Amino acid sequence: MARERRDFNRITGIRDPSLIVIATEGEKTEQQYFEGLKQKCADNSSKIKLEILEPRIQGNSSPKYVLEQLNEYKKAYGLNVNDELCMLIDRDKQSWTEAELSTVAKQCAQKQYLLALSNPAFELWLLLHLKDLDTYSVEDKVKLLENKNKHLKKELRNLLGEFNPSNLKFDDFWNDTHLAIQRAERLDTVPQDRWPNELGSRVYLLIKKVILTIETTD
Repeated sequence: MARERRDFNRITGIRDPSLIVIATEGEKTEQQYFEGLKQKCADNSSKIKLEILEPRIQGNSSPKYVLEQLNEYKKAYGLNVNDELCMLIDRDKQSWTEAELSTVAKQCAQKQYLLALSNPAFELWLLLHLKDLDTYSVEDKVKLLENKNKHLKKELRNLLGEFNPSNLKFDDFWNDTHLAIQRAERLDTVPQDRWPNELGSRVYLLIKKVILTIETTD
């Protein structure tokens, strides 16, 4: 069924539930994580509704295409005053230049989109549910940041016993969401920067909004 168009500045007598529209760079892990979060919202009658946009066709994973997807959604459906668009991408120095990210970050700021960037990758956000990065040595933190040979995925596999990024088990992480938020906040030592330049994940900014509504509806 086609999604109903939403007028950007429409205000009705009854306040609509807030909507967070999420476009992700990744095709599987991020999608499955937020589908799990969406289900938690539904189970707890959260006032926030999550809309996770479908992955783009293969080869269109660069930040500019993720941004275009949000722009197209906004143009097609509009937004209510309490709605928010969120762009979820990785720093991934092996793929995206700083100039590319700078352009995208500037546009997100202008359009008031939430840029939830993880440095180096979304798997760091998952890792923060399981372990405090202060327990790692300086050398190990460098390995996490460089993320060579999918080091973050290997670390998750070591901690969980198994980790399949194509078949994420949301409940492996859900119960420690508060810990992940706290740890991510501590890592975000320069919040005025457009994205974390060291190990960090701004996914926590999005999750805090959702967690608050789940807890207030319990």
